Amino acid sequence: MYKFIFIILSCFHFTYGGNLVEVLQEQKLTTLISLVQQAGLADALLGGTFTVFAPTNRAFEKLPPTTLAYLSSNTQALADVLKYHVVPGSVKKSAASNELQIPSLAGTSIRFNIYPFNNLTVTVDGVRISSFDILASNGVVHIIDAVMIPPDGDIVNLLNDHVNFTTLVSKVLDTGLAAALKGNNLTVFAPTNAAFARLGASAIQKLENDPTMLTEVLLYHVVPHTVFSAGLFNKERLRSLDTNGDTIQVSFSSDKVYLNLYSRVTEVDISATNGAIHVIDHVLVPDRYYLNLVVG
Repeated sequence: MYKFIFIILSCFHFTYGGNLVEVLQEQKLTTLISLVQQAGLADALLGGTFTVFAPTNRAFEKLPPTTLAYLSSNTQALADVLKYHVVPGSVKKSAASNELQIPSLAGTSIRFNIYPFNNLTVTVDGVRISSFDILASNGVVHIIDAVMIPPDGDIVNLLNDHVNFTTLVSKVLDTGLAAALKGNNLTVFAPTNAAFARLGASAIQKLENDPTMLTEVLLYHVVPHTVFSAGLFNKERLRSLDTNGDTIQVSFSSDKVYLNLYSRVTEVDISATNGAIHVIDHVLVPDRYYLNLVVG
């Protein structure tokens, strides 16, 4: 009987008066603890009630070596990244809702997403939460499987700052869609300059001569809610922001993700303050324009 009760209790996370730093130690998150101490944030974690999204040791190992070296040598940058993993108050799993945004100690909000059709996966800025509600005397810890990097701006800012999206940005500006892409809770599948070049000069000329078609094609790359890669699943259909609400089909092949079978997702989960960007290698064209634009 007592053994049975012990097994049941062991399925839950309890601490008995341990503070957040002690809980992190109990969970053997040695890399995080070392960096918290290096950034001089250990005392700050004891000065109030907080929720910590705690990356595992493996999560830090997955960072590019140059990123980890930079953070290790720049105390302010390291502190900013670590503060992005902490929010004031005790936020348990039961308080999370899809698209909920909570300001972090870094000043930038962390976005929750819940994907009911993908085993109720819960993410913060696209990073999967692998363990919830590890209670401390002054807050709660959730364990995550990647390190979150604070976004540098909104979707338009990020696209504008990257040389691979100059064609996309110019078309967005030509059609007056920049303001729309600054709205909240958006996902953009962003074609690179090379993706536009694959359309061919004739197709690009047709788009430039038809502002309505160009606008519709661009909006076909935008989904009016935030979808990180952890929420995508095979044969999913994402409704786009174009006027017809045309859908984008997601398909998986081995470890690759395709949209409409022909456009491969080459980079995922670029977090923006108002949503997410995924990079694709072909321009998506709604069926109603495909024959005229691509074949005709």
